[in-house]
Amino acid sequence: MDNKELLKKTGLVVLLAGLALLSLILSISKGVGIGFLLYSVPLLIVFFIICLQSPFITFLVLYLASFVVLGAVRYSDLLVPPGLIIDILLLFNFVVILLQHLWGNTKIGPLYFTPVLLLSFGWMGYCLIQVINPMATFSNWTTSVRNIGVHIVAFQILVFFVLNDLKRINKFFIFWGVLVILATIKAFGQKLFGFDAAEMAWLDAGSGRTHIIHSGIRYFSFYTDAANYGCNMGLSMVMFTILAVNEKSLAKRIFFVFVILFSIYGFLISGTRAAMAVPFIGFAVWVVLVKEWRLIISGFVILAFAFTFFNFTTIGNSNSDIRRMRTAFNLTEDASFNVRLINQQKMRSFMQYYPFGIGMGSAKNAQDGNLIYGIATDSSLVFVWVETGIVGLIFYLLIFFVVLGYGVYYIWFVLKSPEVLSITASCTAGLAGILVAGYANEVLHQMPTGQTVYILIGLIMISPHLDKKVLNA
Repeated sequence: MDNKELLKKTGLVVLLAGLALLSLILSISKGVGIGFLLYSVPLLIVFFIICLQSPFITFLVLYLASFVVLGAVRYSDLLVPPGLIIDILLLFNFVVILLQHLWGNTKIGPLYFTPVLLLSFGWMGYCLIQVINPMATFSNWTTSVRNIGVHIVAFQILVFFVLNDLKRINKFFIFWGVLVILATIKAFGQKLFGFDAAEMAWLDAGSGRTHIIHSGIRYFSFYTDAANYGCNMGLSMVMFTILAVNEKSLAKRIFFVFVILFSIYGFLISGTRAAMAVPFIGFAVWVVLVKEWRLIISGFVILAFAFTFFNFTTIGNSNSDIRRMRTAFNLTEDASFNVRLINQQKMRSFMQYYPFGIGMGSAKNAQDGNLIYGIATDSSLVFVWVETGIVGLIFYLLIFFVVLGYGVYYIWFVLKSPEVLSITASCTAGLAGILVAGYANEVLHQMPTGQTVYILIGLIMISPHLDKKVLNA
């Protein structure tokens, strides 16, 4: 390190230390708020400079925000809506990428116009045109169009630009794993010590009806709700199991095993029955993808054992978490599932007249007199159907079926690198599982599950290019 560089870093440390001392004095004399505000400004400036130098860090900040921003609303009224925070960070990511491109940073990957990205652009266009739907209002449209229509394109492009090599992808998985562990520690704290004042206020405001029920308490960590938390933990379980099986580094494999154990525990205490679909479908898809009879046979034996355990026995019924999960295999006796079927029947009675939907944002902002008023969608796919019509639902499902088809094709016929194969298999299996769970719960558009799904789509579609990089290295 030369003297100039040392002087710069020393000066920065002295500046921050001086501001810390000044903020401490102001906190004591004038109040905590003023001191914190003073100290936070230079920290934000330093953080901004770091982000400008590293698109990958900026991407991780965006992903972190998708995990915690909605949970933060329970504790404080944010200056801007949570969705707008994600949009601002998305825009910031693209600004950083643009600056890096102008500065000649060769680490920025190219934009691949894959068939799925082109379909996603078409879907985004369809969602944007929904603004002229006579059943919609502009304010309602803005609440849905970004997360459903825009983010699916934006996150794929970010994957192409930022996660364009295996080192960064592996770092992303480690970062995701840390967030899974932290989320489960938070949920365990809720179970061990009870909910804090902010969480109790949230439950008392109406959410307690679906989280404190006769079969037990459903824990939700810092997620939007227990359903989102449980399905996300199921997705993490599938992803990190497949990654761990194929990981050569002992240290990383041990870390992945810890993530798996934490995700299983979080999955169970969430009490989310629909989340059972994620590991069952995800692992079933995986054992088909590997095309190894040993793994196929052992995988189906394990799945059959798990199905038998939950469906045909009462072992573990003394545990409320296991008892509630077991009810997922007795849907005809599940009152909430039957209510959903009744609600869907009600929706069919009027949706046949609205092939393009009743307008984006209408499902969650219905008022007395609206067609959907008092009828819960309770499903990501039903939600898309109601808001964008049967035309929109077919378009939306087409994107998922195409990307899953490409995932299978790449794994069976194209990819040669074991590491790229492992990543693509985990993404394909996880995506299949979460898609099925999306029929039973509204999780595909909830943060952070929705953002994670869009990232997985991007990783599947970039896999052939990653494979060529590895083979040519």
